Amino acid sequence: MDGDSLAANPLQMQPDTMGRRAKRLQGGPGRPFLKGMSGNPGGKRPGTRNRATIIAEAMLDCEARPLLRGAIEDAKDGDGVMSRFCLSRIIGPRRERPVRFELPPIESAADLKAAMAAVTAAVANGELTIREAWEFSQMLDTFIRAIDATEFATQLERLEAAQARAAKQACEAGDAREP
Repeated sequence: MDGDSLAANPLQMQPDTMGRRAKRLQGGPGRPFLKGMSGNPGGKRPGTRNRATIIAEAMLDCEARPLLRGAIEDAKDGDGVMSRFCLSRIIGPRRERPVRFELPPIESAADLKAAMAAVTAAVANGELTIREAWEFSQMLDTFIRAIDATEFATQLERLEAAQARAAKQACEAGDAREP
């Protein structure tokens, strides 16, 4: 063993295998780990927040009231930007709203034509937006698929029952001829 392979602490006098392994695992200058192999393979825990953000929020919490009062005063004095800002924080953006719209009853796929005509007329009259009409059409499509699946299951049950009856009758007819 040469002196370079011994640990830095001469009292331990153990071979320095970690130093060589660490040099081999390095991903290059300035990269302590190989690509895809970090020191924390699990990554940050979900919900972990940035320290700078936490500090900024703590500082802002102390000054929130005076800042808010100043923004409201500026809005009252006629600052249009502050007025919009204050209103956007009070009311918030409008994302969805309940739509009061009456669809005709839908019992089968044949009723789809009347329902789509009602949606189209509501758009033409300005009662629904194009996006709301699209959402209604998607809902109607899903509803019709559910009706089709139900009708298919009912028809399949009828066919299976008819086939079982025919097989039973054929079996009985075969038993009656044998004696």
